[in-house]
Amino acid sequence: EENSRTARAALMLLQKKHPEKFSLEKITSSIIQEGISHRPSCRFEEIVMENSNSHGCTIILDIAHNPPAMKTLVAKLQATYPSITKRYVVGFSADKDIAEIGELLLSVVPDSSHIHLVEAVNLRAAKVEDIFRAVPRLRPQDGAAGVAIDRSIAMQVKCAREIAQEKGEVLVVCGSVFLMSEARLALGIEEARDSENITKVAGQGLMNCKEKLEAAK
Repeated sequence: EENSRTARAALMLLQKKHPEKFSLEKITSSIIQEGISHRPSCRFEEIVMENSNSHGCTIILDIAHNPPAMKTLVAKLQATYPSITKRYVVGFSADKDIAEIGELLLSVVPDSSHIHLVEAVNLRAAKVEDIFRAVPRLRPQDGAAGVAIDRSIAMQVKCAREIAQEKGEVLVVCGSVFLMSEARLALGIEEARDSENITKVAGQGLMNCKEKLEAAK
């Protein structure tokens, strides 16, 4: 919402400063409203995944990657779905304040089993063990429901989605931009792919590179 207000204010300023290019006849209030109502993907992106055997599952994709962004996400989730339990699939970049974000998430879920930690396929991603060290309470208890040894994004999204669907929860995938492409793929979302060079910069296609580095240690 803050970004939308900023965009609206910027457009109104342009209209005042350059009326010859941004006249009210060309850019009306309704056009501005329509423009700022659109959101880029993975910014509180709401998806309802239908299942023939049960009710649909609401999934929120949001790259919230630092404490302020996560606080904003948590607040919006509470405002949008006040009476529904949330289940999180979360991964982090190693350079973020993992402890603060982890404790924030723990404060809004019934217990740590509602948080599915993943490790993105990116050299900047925090390892799951490093996340456990930063936030020991995130470590799952033995026998906890839904805990899978496989911490890949695909497996944890699958696991979390099945539980959320069964229990009528909202599933939230967040914590890092590096998770989103693989998470969307795991959810069956088909979309255009970036070129090979771009995906390497963005954090995709690094599985082989990461595996080679691990093997070399």
